[in-house]
Amino acid sequence: MSGSPLGPGPVVDLPGPWCTEPYLLGELGAGVVLGGFASDDALAVVVEQRGRDRGLVGLGAPAALAPLAAAVGHEPGLMVGVRFATLTRGAWDLLGCDDRAALGLADGASHWDWFWTDAPLVGTDRSRAERLPLTPGTTAAVAECLGRAHPTASTPPDDERLLGWWGARHDGRLVAVAGAVTLGPGLSPHVVSLGVDPDHRGRGLAGAVLAATVSDCLAVRPEVGEPMVSLGMYADNEPARRVYLRHGFRLRHEFASRRPVA
Repeated sequence: MSGSPLGPGPVVDLPGPWCTEPYLLGELGAGVVLGGFASDDALAVVVEQRGRDRGLVGLGAPAALAPLAAAVGHEPGLMVGVRFATLTRGAWDLLGCDDRAALGLADGASHWDWFWTDAPLVGTDRSRAERLPLTPGTTAAVAECLGRAHPTASTPPDDERLLGWWGARHDGRLVAVAGAVTLGPGLSPHVVSLGVDPDHRGRGLAGAVLAATVSDCLAVRPEVGEPMVSLGMYADNEPARRVYLRHGFRLRHEFASRRPVA
């Protein structure tokens, strides 16, 4: 292993280049590192943040990350209480059987990608969308729209972390929506629950709603890092990937997340 051990401390006090890593600042910038290992090319740390489960996070190329993740597993007590592990895809495949056993994680994984932008989106007209007031009426209208547009959305319309909802209408009815939350106190906005009614797809509404969401969210000044907006998507959602990349989001990380063995 070619990494240095890390003791407890704030995520924002990690050594470079990790103290400026957009994913860490946007998702875990209010958190505390409990321990781990870092090199110039990879990072594997156990992190705890209010409102989120304790987790192992691993960044960097798979070949550089795998030995650091293995070292976390063999560090006495460090994986106690860990409820998830998110590692760069491919790192798990490079771990030996003993290392996997030490980490105590299930083989089955959820594959997802993390995108971000620090600039307004391009190639779409945000004027086709509007910011919705955070009222009971909006909650009901968003729930009704998501029932058609994105039934499996994981963020409820009245989520306490919400910064806002944005939407586009047809004949007065919401046909496309997106929300934004913060994943921790003082962090930058994270887009959630983008959905377009199947009867209204292919008309640029996803881009319009995204553009409006990003434009307003870039005005938020986070306590951690510079203004930016992030989102995550399942890796096999190619239509969403095309929308995000076409309008200016940048792919930053390709992840696989696992839970502990039951």
